[in-house]
Amino acid sequence: MPFSKINITLNAVQLAAIQAAITALKAPANMPAQFNLTKDERKTLPNINNNRYPYVQRAIKNHGPANPNLVSGFAGTQAEASNDLTFYDQMENFIGQLLQIIEIYQDTQQVAGSEGYTWTRMLYNTAKDAAANQVPGADAVADDLATLFEGQGVEGDVPPSPAP
Repeated sequence: MPFSKINITLNAVQLAAIQAAITALKAPANMPAQFNLTKDERKTLPNINNNRYPYVQRAIKNHGPANPNLVSGFAGTQAEASNDLTFYDQMENFIGQLLQIIEIYQDTQQVAGSEGYTWTRMLYNTAKDAAANQVPGADAVADDLATLFEGQGVEGDVPPSPAP
């Protein structure tokens, strides 16, 4: 995928603004209920998904209010269930936006990393060529970076010859 060279760094104001936004998002004043589930809880906790959402929505918005005698209170009140669904809907919008931001940040980081890796590979190849021509210091650079590139390149891509 062609793209322009990144060739940027964030300045102190930009770093501070991003960190302040993240801190504000995590602040209890802005997100009063914050849970940190275990991996097992994430897998086993009953939840709403695309298939279940319409049923949960109908139960909370239609069936519960129309049939208050069926609301036992053991799982919470009708008002609590309504609050839970409202909060779920509010979070759904934010999560979608945050995932888009995370994707942009990760993609941009990957571009920067790719460019850094490509630059390093070019330096390594140049150092190998320079070492072959006895340029002072080139051996040290090539030797230091050799481990990163072992098994890569033409020699690693050629399949073994078939046995006769």
